[in-house]
Amino acid sequence: MKSKSVRYEQTTPESAKLVAQRLRPLFWTIPSLLTVCAMAAAWFYTHDDKPRLTAPQQDGFFAKSVANTWRVQFEPSLQFSSTSLLPQGSSAEAIMENVYTLLRQGERSTAMAQTEKLVTDFPHFQLGQLLYAELLNEGLAQPIDPKEIPGKETASGQDRYDELLLESNRRLNRPAVDTLKDLVPSNIISLSPQNPYLIAVDASKSRLYWFANKTVDPLKPRLELLLDTYVSVGQKGTGKLREGDGRTPLGVYFVNKNLKGQPLPDLYGAGALTLNYPNAIDVMRGQTGSGIWLHGTPSTQYARAPWATDGCVVMSNPEMNRLLSLKNLEKTPVLITDKLEWVSTDRSVPDRETFQKTLNQWIRDRQTANLDGLKSLYSPQYQRDGKGLSAWWPEIAAAAQVPGPGGPVNLLSVLHWKDTQDYIVVNVSNPNTPKSKAPQQLRMYWTKEGNQWQILYEGPI
Repeated sequence: MKSKSVRYEQTTPESAKLVAQRLRPLFWTIPSLLTVCAMAAAWFYTHDDKPRLTAPQQDGFFAKSVANTWRVQFEPSLQFSSTSLLPQGSSAEAIMENVYTLLRQGERSTAMAQTEKLVTDFPHFQLGQLLYAELLNEGLAQPIDPKEIPGKETASGQDRYDELLLESNRRLNRPAVDTLKDLVPSNIISLSPQNPYLIAVDASKSRLYWFANKTVDPLKPRLELLLDTYVSVGQKGTGKLREGDGRTPLGVYFVNKNLKGQPLPDLYGAGALTLNYPNAIDVMRGQTGSGIWLHGTPSTQYARAPWATDGCVVMSNPEMNRLLSLKNLEKTPVLITDKLEWVSTDRSVPDRETFQKTLNQWIRDRQTANLDGLKSLYSPQYQRDGKGLSAWWPEIAAAAQVPGPGGPVNLLSVLHWKDTQDYIVVNVSNPNTPKSKAPQQLRMYWTKEGNQWQILYEGPI
């Protein structure tokens, strides 16, 4: 496609008025073309291994703007046609990234058309509105000084501007998807094909990864990335400890309910998936709080700042709708981390063999009703619903002796977590139940005490 014409002369009062109209709702963001250009330049530097261009006339839009030698003038009356550079239904983030790419390639007219598409398709995407205002302002021979726009700067306005810069940085500097091919989060030890999906959150990069489980051999998990999206987490960061602390919990969690279609306050946007926070380990540590969900944004807001929630993980409504449309989301593992570690599925997992032997012993002792051997695998610190092992042992022993159809215990997932404590979360399906009952699914939390893995918690899923 040919680039549209670009002029370098004074614009009409009408075009200046259009710029002012675009800038006015964003006066509190203190728009700065230099900031946007520097932001984009940083992204291009990390995504392009070519030598950097320094002379203004060599790098088109960006270098010339930064050098402030002249400004690009777009024809204000020009009607940009739609482009086929991006497929229909592309995300706001994909369009924004494409705009930066087009600008660097000198395709200014096409970039402007893409930016217009961005603000038309996603009118509540504030980063898109800011980018559009900057490009319009850059097109003026006498750019508007944001200070001339009615309104005044406030502390909250400066804070919001800083949030937008951080959001832009997180979006543009996310790990390239192709670099994650054939890698999985290091927390996964084993994953049964019976788990359709897995979610992993990297709070340090404001990213959520939603995988389809394509595993054949449970010890060699294979994941297909369905969605890589920007998310917001707690306004006070991560590491939730108590109710109302404004933090997002870290650990291994599971989806409890899909609330799609249920009446929810507008705060939750398109809908929500509830999580099992606090989990058994959280309870033992005395952590409090509830209502930690994955959910959408209010109807008038496309995205929230990277650190903006009361503890939930929040994504845009279009992306949330995609997730909520999937079936069998309940019991999906959710890893919420400060920073994801990606590893090859063929890597050596520390303590995997030791733990596997111990887990096999638990399965064998339970199926053969070897109560002495079974009890040795339960920690003296065992706790469930505020009661210790002595209170729960009769029920555990009785379950081991229940006659049933027999068969091996099915491992659904084995997930590792390490912070101040090293523990492994195991979900199993046990077919050895009375004939009148369906196979029981159990969740166990194991921890290493000395050189032996022992069970801290066991309960039905």
